[in-house]
Amino acid sequence: MRLCVLLRLLWMGPVPVVRAEPTGPVPTKGPVPLGPLYQRMANDIQLGKPLVATVHVALCDNRVIWCGHGGMGDGDHPHRNLYWGAAAGLRAWFDRAKGWRRIHVDAGDGALVLERVVYRRRVQASTAWRRLGVRRSFDLLLVGLAYRGTRIDEAMTDFINQVAGPVKKLAVIRLSDGRTVEYGGKGHLMGYAGHNRLMELTLLGDWHWPRLQRTQPMGFFVLACLSAPYFKNHLCDANTRGLLLTRSLMYPGAFTVDGLLRGIAAGEDQQRVYLRGVERYATAQRRPQRVIRAAFTHDAEPRYARAYGRCSQ
Repeated sequence: MRLCVLLRLLWMGPVPVVRAEPTGPVPTKGPVPLGPLYQRMANDIQLGKPLVATVHVALCDNRVIWCGHGGMGDGDHPHRNLYWGAAAGLRAWFDRAKGWRRIHVDAGDGALVLERVVYRRRVQASTAWRRLGVRRSFDLLLVGLAYRGTRIDEAMTDFINQVAGPVKKLAVIRLSDGRTVEYGGKGHLMGYAGHNRLMELTLLGDWHWPRLQRTQPMGFFVLACLSAPYFKNHLCDANTRGLLLTRSLMYPGAFTVDGLLRGIAAGEDQQRVYLRGVERYATAQRRPQRVIRAAFTHDAEPRYARAYGRCSQ
């Protein structure tokens, strides 16, 4: 385990820095394998609803895996945590990310979830969206949930169950203007960021995958070390798409989330959305894109099917 932690820290590289956003739109070519998901999104936008992405962040905790000194490994306090308020943690990144505005923050339930935050991005309808009937600008909301570090099992379980469906309990945040945001299993995108707890749970035989019962399309991503060989096709069916999983050690920085969401906001195909995440990670970590492309994958790639079996879409 100590060797794994050392290799993981080395892979993280230097502390990420914010880079300038490339100018101009990224061209999209070929078919859109995310068609059902985009159609669901377009239908909701036309009803006046925002697009909602939820990210479950298991705070880095030195009692679970070594995270560093100075509060970075304090899983009881989000503000200096490596995965939340420090380095390129979710709140640290999106508080200053271009094009995003924080519109809500609260203390969660104070036990399991220590902080909830909502960011808003106003999106102009691209050509891809206009083809789906979306003519006006719309909101893309990011809901971040900071789970207590020692409750990492529940963070991962909540993420997996909300992707798998069905929605058993409606999760709602009430904004200051009176509007409510339905997140979690009712949203369009779902992510997990943190330590890959399945490494221990599967080794101990303490993990059983839920039966997939999702009735509406959803995209998901798992920012954790070696998530692809652990998740394989366990969350794969006709209503789910794995936008980004990992094949190596990595740092679950929020810059990758930013890249994926920018691809979705532009209405890009699955490969291009994935590459947005790759590009953001490579830029922030100052590593060649070819190295990061080898370390990341998505469930529509031929190499994913070769390694883990073809997803029955």
